[in-house]
Amino acid sequence: MKLFHLAAVLIAVCLIFVGSTANAARCAVPANAAEMAALAGQLVNNERSKSGRKLLSVNSRLQVAAQAHACDMSVKGYFSHVGKDGSKPKRRLQRQGCRAGLVAENIAVGQTSPQDLMSGWMSSPGHRKNILLGRGVNQYGIGIANAGKAYTHGYLWVLVVARGC
Repeated sequence: MKLFHLAAVLIAVCLIFVGSTANAARCAVPANAAEMAALAGQLVNNERSKSGRKLLSVNSRLQVAAQAHACDMSVKGYFSHVGKDGSKPKRRLQRQGCRAGLVAENIAVGQTSPQDLMSGWMSSPGHRKNILLGRGVNQYGIGIANAGKAYTHGYLWVLVVARGC
């Protein structure tokens, strides 16, 4: 299972860099982004398991959408669930061919490890709710980029969870 998560993250990161957008080409991704994303995914599932929720599987389209949003925020120097082009999480998934019935997104900036990230998210009622979301949510994707010009340290993180992608 760990190998599958790592492979999915690596594919998503590669797709971002092979993509045609100039922003993706300028996006700085940590060398160990795939490993950090896989660990963050495991930590999400650990929290879900502790709360009696079904485990989520990694989805390559969700990975690509999450990574693209992390890169967009990094390159353009902002931090928001709304992209500079006005897009919201569901629209960004639709761009990847995903017609998810339910979508939730967590973002974070500054954390340097998946453990710090998860600690922060689980301490925040809204982020915690998204991680423990029931109602048939069954997939996730995680994107990571260097914090970029708007922040001096750490990473930008994006978690997308969905049903039916």
